[in-house]
Amino acid sequence: MKGISEKAEISSSARVNPSACIGPFCQIGDNVEIGEGVSLGSGIKIYDASKIGNGTKIYSNSTIYHSVIIGRNCIVHSGTVIGSDGFGFAREKDNWVKIEHLGKVIIGDNVEIGSNCSIDRGSLGDTFINDEVKIDNQVHLAHNVNIGRATAIAANTAIAGSTSVGKNCTISGGCGIID
Repeated sequence: MKGISEKAEISSSARVNPSACIGPFCQIGDNVEIGEGVSLGSGIKIYDASKIGNGTKIYSNSTIYHSVIIGRNCIVHSGTVIGSDGFGFAREKDNWVKIEHLGKVIIGDNVEIGSNCSIDRGSLGDTFINDEVKIDNQVHLAHNVNIGRATAIAANTAIAGSTSVGKNCTISGGCGIID
C-alpha cells in the first residue's frame, strides 16, 4: 500500500505526514497526528486528538479512541480497540451509574499488540504500556493499568483496573490479574 486512499476520510485539521500510507475506509478525526512512515490498513477509525508515532503499523479494522498516544515503531494487529471506557460504575440505590473516564492510553515505542485486544483508557489517571512491551491476541487491559518495560503478556489474559506490572515480566496465557 502506498499513499492515501481516495476512500479514506481525513479531517482537515489532522496532520498526516506525506510518507504515511492510509488504506481505504479509514476515518481520521480532528487534530490527529500521523507520523512519518505510518501504515494504516483498511477500515481503521482514529478519533480526535490521537497521535500515532513514526513507523507504526496498524492493521485493518482497529479502533483508536480519542486522545490515545501510540509511540514509534509499534504494531497493532487487526480488530484491536485502544482507549474505550473501562468497567467504571458506581452503585446508586438499585442502579448503576456510569463513571466518566477522563484519562488516556499512552503507549511507548516498539510495542506490539495482538489482534482483538481491548485496552481501556484511564478513569482519572492514564493507562500506560511502556516501551518494548509485547501483547498477544485477545488480551484485556483495564483502566489505569501500568505495564512495565519489556513485559510480555500471552493470549486470553485479563488485567484488572489500577494494576501495575513490573519491568521484564512474562505473563502466561489465560491469566487473570487483579489490582
